[in-house]
Formats: sequence, C-alpha cells, structure tokens
Amino acid sequence: MTTLARSRPCPCTSKKTYGDCCAPFHKGERAVPDAPSLVRARYAAFALGELEFLYSTLHTNHADRVKHSRDHVLAAFRGASSQFKYMGLKLTDSRPADAQGTSQVLYLARIFRKGENVSFVELGDFREEDGAMRYLSGRIADASREDRSELTIDGFIADARG
Repeated sequence: MTTLARSRPCPCTSKKTYGDCCAPFHKGERAVPDAPSLVRARYAAFALGELEFLYSTLHTNHADRVKHSRDHVLAAFRGASSQFKYMGLKLTDSRPADAQGTSQVLYLARIFRKGENVSFVELGDFREEDGAMRYLSGRIADASREDRSELTIDGFIADARG
C-alpha cells in the first residue's frame, strides 16, 4: 500500500486534496454517499493499494465475490494496483438509482502498464447494500477507439449494440 499525505492531490483527479476527497472513505471515517463518489474512491484505492477498501466495496453479487475466494480477489487487486500506473479519471455521465436500486456511472480510466496505454471506458452498475454503496458490475470498452471523454451512457449503450 502506498501512503499518501492527506495534503497531496487525490489520485482520483478530483482537484481536491486526498484528505478532503477519498481518504475519509478509505480510512472508514465516512461512508461513500453515492455511485460517482464510489467510482472516484475505488480508482484512488487501486492507485494507492487500498485492497481492503476495494474488497469491502464489492457488492456480494459481484461476479468476483460469487466465483472466487476473498484471498483470490485480494491477490487480483494487489496485481492490478502494483502493475498499473493510474494517470487520471474522468466521469462522463451518471444516472441515479432505477426501480431496482441500480445507479450507473460512465467513466474513462486512464491507466498505463510499462508505458503502454491500457485505458478503458466503463459503464459501472452500483447498488446499496447494508446501507453502503457497492460496485455490482461493469461493461468495459476500449478507450483508444476515439475521443471517449465526452461519451454519454446512451452513446455507450448504442456503441455496444452496434
């Protein structure tokens, strides 16, 4: 785990300090209030190696929690945290909870591995569980196809169909 001073910029690229942004979530000082905040907090957690936070914010119905042991999931998070360089996050669209309680966030994650751009766009689904927001699932698209930074949820879904 990388220790980041609370006065430093937050890795989620919110333009806030880590102490005013994601640190309170990572340290259990505050609950994550909504899906966009959870996207930011999870991105920063990957950047900093906050593995327990990443695991605790997976919904119990997330495929990784259903199919794999806790240790297996934590090992995968450890690998993703250490092998990638997290260069920026841009939330491009979001939707509040629908009738089933699922919120959605579309975001562009700028990530590099050994100098290679492996960035992606994800449409993430989030749902409250035990009074806290959790990551349920996501659909990923390559970010290099075109400028995806202004993509909407409707546009992402249309691209996936087409």
